[in-house]
Amino acid sequence: MFVGREKEIRQIHSLIQSEGKCAALIYGKRRIGKSTLIQNALSDYHGHIVSYECLNASYEENLVYFESRIREEYDNRYLHFSSFQDAFAYLSQTKENVVVVLDEYSYLKMSKPQHYVDSVFQSIIDSMGNNIHLFLLGSYVGVMQESLEEENPLFGRFQLVIHLKELNYYACAGFYSEKDVRGKIELYSVFGGNPFVNVLIDPKKDLKDNVISLLLNENSAVRTYLENVLLNELSKTGPANLILTSLSNGKKKYSEISAQTRINTAGVLDKQLKNLIRMDILERRVPINRSDDRKKVFYEIGDNLVRFYYSYIFTGRDIIRRIGEEAYYDLYIQPSITTFISYRFEDIARQYFEKEVRNGKRNNIYDIGTYWYDDAQNRQNGEFDCVLKHKNTYSFYEVKYYEAPLDRLLCEKEEEQVRKLAGEFDVETIGFISLNGFSFRSEKYDLICAKTMYE
Repeated sequence: MFVGREKEIRQIHSLIQSEGKCAALIYGKRRIGKSTLIQNALSDYHGHIVSYECLNASYEENLVYFESRIREEYDNRYLHFSSFQDAFAYLSQTKENVVVVLDEYSYLKMSKPQHYVDSVFQSIIDSMGNNIHLFLLGSYVGVMQESLEEENPLFGRFQLVIHLKELNYYACAGFYSEKDVRGKIELYSVFGGNPFVNVLIDPKKDLKDNVISLLLNENSAVRTYLENVLLNELSKTGPANLILTSLSNGKKKYSEISAQTRINTAGVLDKQLKNLIRMDILERRVPINRSDDRKKVFYEIGDNLVRFYYSYIFTGRDIIRRIGEEAYYDLYIQPSITTFISYRFEDIARQYFEKEVRNGKRNNIYDIGTYWYDDAQNRQNGEFDCVLKHKNTYSFYEVKYYEAPLDRLLCEKEEEQVRKLAGEFDVETIGFISLNGFSFRSEKYDLICAKTMYE
């Protein structure tokens, strides 16, 4: 089942249809859908396709297997190449259109000293024929991003670069379209936007049963992916587990993370945070009204599945084995799952506005994010979690994950607080986003029901 990625499909089609040679780099964390994306994009391609997934093996072994793929595609068992350059020279001289896909290119890169493989492919790209479209795919985000740095031999060689990230809440709903709005919000809040994970969700089951079968069951495909694929890669970044446990269901300042993890060696925590951000696990957030204030920088887990895992499972694995999955869900997850989801609902709201702006349905939006306030009188400070920035003002949206529809009295109280804390002159619009709609109508407020966000 292939869902979303319409923009990326269009970009790849446009590149393939262009005249002359070209090269593209597509990267993103493991199981994010890179291979599936390129397969779908090439489903109606009429030329030759040489697709090879690089092995975590020697450079020479990869050349042998790449050679075998060319033999198969061109039905010529006598072909033999002494180098990758030799192989691409052959493809060039055929004059027939060919797409070459090297999946897990990062494995090939790591088989030789730094820049060696990139230098080889710089030479290949510069000399290959106009009949070749080359796609390099990779899962080790940091390794692949090196190819984009100015000192790298491949710098400036790519006509298309795609950093493939998780699907947003709206695209993910396609995996469980028969669910009601609440069910869609619940599943996205727990399982996130990884296509590999979403395709395993059973839409006929409720949240509890999906969590038990896919996350609490230690032999499930999703749990295996988390612990044997993702966490194995995280272990290479040092004390990642300490950091992610500290951030499990909230955002924290650098100093708070340092105090909780006791990682205070100069530069170590900073390096680990940057690595986790690069891997698309963490996000660095700054209020849109304090973008230059380093003291207002917060870190939080951006991957919903990883956030859920570290909030409920990572430290409870032994307990799950002792008391069983269903009892663990009832005792350890059920009491706080609504609160967990309500925080994710705020992120869904921000994604909704991003989608609206990109689709041209809202204009004059300079940024979307959070807004920091200081209440000197009561010695309090904090954030409004969903705010749109205009040229000189802001629109504030209160996001409520309530069972009952919001009533006018509650909205008026929230408005009073916003105007008091944000400052009257900063406020352009006040709006509300409600899971179950509203008990009143109003031209004063922008009222958005969760159902609207999925239309």
